[in-house]
Amino acid sequence: MAYNHAKEEMMFKEKWEKNERRYREIGMTDEQIASIKEFDSRVFKLDRAFYRRTILLPEPEELSSGTTDTHSDTYLEYYWVELIDSTEKYQRLMDVPRVMLRAFYMYRALGMCQDDISSKLSIPQRTVSYWIGKIAEILK
Repeated sequence: MAYNHAKEEMMFKEKWEKNERRYREIGMTDEQIASIKEFDSRVFKLDRAFYRRTILLPEPEELSSGTTDTHSDTYLEYYWVELIDSTEKYQRLMDVPRVMLRAFYMYRALGMCQDDISSKLSIPQRTVSYWIGKIAEILK
């Protein structure tokens, strides 16, 4: 079955409205609810971006036992830039080398320290620090 963004978005909104009512009933503050909604929206957008660009695979029983899916593990590491809403920021990030974007992702999303990133990418730690600063400036 093909991916239907409008249907998925409608289902997300309905589910969120039910959850919001439940949160209010248990006495959560507006700030708490807003932060949960922001997180849920971010996760929804990440999932939707993945499904928009993914072709469904055969059912597991149809696959041989020796296959693994490494695409889903590395998808966001290489394509998180596509989730940027600002056209200007997106265009500027497209001019940045992929290795810089990867280092920034490892730092921000994976929480890796700059020393670990530098050893994994085989580049100096000062370079990693510089790259992270440059991309952070673009995203401001």
